[in-house]
Amino acid sequence: MNALMYLAFALLPLDNFPFMFGGAYKPVSLILIVLYFALHLPALLRLRFQRKEVWAFVILVSAALISALLGKEHGYASAGLSDAVFSLAAGIVIYLSFKIFMDMNQEKPDAVLVLFRWMLRGYWLAVGIGLLQLVYIYAVPSGALRSLIGFFVHRDAYVTTGRLHFTFSEPSYIGLHTNLLLFPAYLVLSKYGRLAKADKILVVLFVLLSLLSLSIRYYIDLLFFLLAYLVVTSTAKTFPLLMLKLALIGAVFLVGLNTIFVRNVFHLNSDHYYRILHIYEDPASLANDNSFSIRSTYSQLGLASFLDRPLLGYGLGNFHYGYLDNQDLIPAKTLEENEELRQAKTTLVLPQYNMYTRFLSEFGLPGILLFLTLLALIVQGHRGNFPRLIVILLLYALLQFDSFAFIQVLFWVAFLQHPFVSRLGIGKGEDPAAIGGNRDEKNLRHRPVSAPRPWAVQSAGDADPLPGVQRKIRIDLR
Repeated sequence: MNALMYLAFALLPLDNFPFMFGGAYKPVSLILIVLYFALHLPALLRLRFQRKEVWAFVILVSAALISALLGKEHGYASAGLSDAVFSLAAGIVIYLSFKIFMDMNQEKPDAVLVLFRWMLRGYWLAVGIGLLQLVYIYAVPSGALRSLIGFFVHRDAYVTTGRLHFTFSEPSYIGLHTNLLLFPAYLVLSKYGRLAKADKILVVLFVLLSLLSLSIRYYIDLLFFLLAYLVVTSTAKTFPLLMLKLALIGAVFLVGLNTIFVRNVFHLNSDHYYRILHIYEDPASLANDNSFSIRSTYSQLGLASFLDRPLLGYGLGNFHYGYLDNQDLIPAKTLEENEELRQAKTTLVLPQYNMYTRFLSEFGLPGILLFLTLLALIVQGHRGNFPRLIVILLLYALLQFDSFAFIQVLFWVAFLQHPFVSRLGIGKGEDPAAIGGNRDEKNLRHRPVSAPRPWAVQSAGDADPLPGVQRKIRIDLR
């Protein structure tokens, strides 16, 4: 029943589907992933878990129980804890679904390649809606067209302000898709020679359209991905070339900003355009930008909440009370200019937009232990540079998103344990042996998708280049 998982990944671009429950993050793929889990429930009994996974689960369950006791002791409303527990339960189901898929396809690289192919090509749907938004913004702003767009994305008001955001909740979410799904899928398929011409056209179209999102955060995300890719694919010998590439990227980035915002070749005329233009011309004004102020304020108060209660935190979902206890740290001018910060005083389920401060403020010291446990889980046993790139991108993404059920993050936490991913090397300078001991890169790239275990092919002189990979991996708890 891999088809359900393939379909779920093809529909990942629909992360704000109008007919789904949830807030800003409403991925329709969650339904298909849960259905996959239900149909493969017996396979759960055959799974083996690492100690790190068990410890992470114990910490999460303990945190939920402690949060319930803290809420009762301090008289907290249950809304925050209920939301956090529901999100956490969904996240556990998502992770277990990926573990089941990974276990059932441990010796089937073709299934993994097909998954990445569906992941990539699902973004044709996003591009299609993006083109409709382009027509609405610059040609025909009709109610019928907006209704059609609204069938695929709930928060469709951005198009009325001249901002393109595909099928995502908001323009700033674009980087969470490019950096953690679209670009990685492109790299994997490219490594194995499985990119069709249409796939390359898709990525080019997507990137070009995404520049019209007018999202500072996305532009930073795009630049960060390029820098991270160059760093992980470079070696000591290519360091001078790396510096040249970085300088070139910086120059292209500045030229692009100048072309879009200063010369205004697209004739943009919206409040957000002038906001970015103002920041571009006066970078110091970023400190007074409303969006930046909201995110930095939540992070500041999250850290202050941890310092208030470093041992156990405020409890899952209870950042609202940490916010109230530390609201005197917010400058009066910042509070006056930001309606969201004023409304936060009465919002029981309060986001932080930062997973690190959420771990600290809601978990306390166990949050640090949980983070270190998960970090150890995703960095172990890597031989290729592709998993290193993914780890960097994951750590960066957690600065911007604080959901316990974030599908992209849970996918990589599970799949970084798969030998297909953990042994994968990218870039021209990567040794083909790093992904399985086969030094004939051409043969590897053009091997049929259904070929068995390309990472397990031994190179000359290697008795067992990847011990344990040629048989099903079962890690017992001892």
